[in-house]
Amino acid sequence: MKYKYLKVACLGLGLTISGMSNAAFINFTGGTATFNAGGTGVTDNSTSFQDVANYIESGFMFEFFFSGPPSPFASTIGDYYGTGNDVAHWHWDNGPYGEVIEVRVSKVDNSMFDLGGFRVSTNTSVGGGSSTGTEKVSINTSKATGIFNVASDSWGLGNGPDPLITISSTNTLFDDITWFSFTNDVGSDAVGMGLDNFFFDEIGDANGNDPTGNPVPGPSTLTIFILGFVGLVLSRFKKLS
Repeated sequence: MKYKYLKVACLGLGLTISGMSNAAFINFTGGTATFNAGGTGVTDNSTSFQDVANYIESGFMFEFFFSGPPSPFASTIGDYYGTGNDVAHWHWDNGPYGEVIEVRVSKVDNSMFDLGGFRVSTNTSVGGGSSTGTEKVSINTSKATGIFNVASDSWGLGNGPDPLITISSTNTLFDDITWFSFTNDVGSDAVGMGLDNFFFDEIGDANGNDPTGNPVPGPSTLTIFILGFVGLVLSRFKKLS
């Protein structure tokens, strides 16, 4: 019987490690940007890449879609305006600066994931200026479209008190999804948009931590950990008896 408990313990701890490794924190640094014209670049908190077709970091791809041939300023990844903080920044096709119609995020291997939250660095109707509150950028997932409008935010450099959008653990429209995207609603006057610090399979702050400063495992991870621990204790008990 002790071998049975030991197997349960090993399985539980193995799944725990696997569950923790699934969590990802994306800050747009150290990933690879692929350009519309060909070629690639690696973000490093000091370089800004324009005319980006897609960006890959930690197994996730951020892909830009355009209404026509994109101008170089339409999609940017990296150090925005020399602030030392890498972000994703783009311009919608209803404004004078770009042709983006959608930004879609998925895993490179097309597997499912949960969206825990993200930080908005810009969502404005005024190029280089303040937001008006009439920016209507929707977030969509593989389960539903137009789930909510992303918070308006004045043009920024990605290092200020930008809104942190936390997805509620009870909102299943962001669980077990294969993609999510941002689109500019009909009638919206949003021109520029920037995003930073994405949390996948966890909820956290700008550093990937919960308010106490500890990494955030998912509920299923905690459950599996407890089962694994109990299994180890029982296997030890059986061996001693």
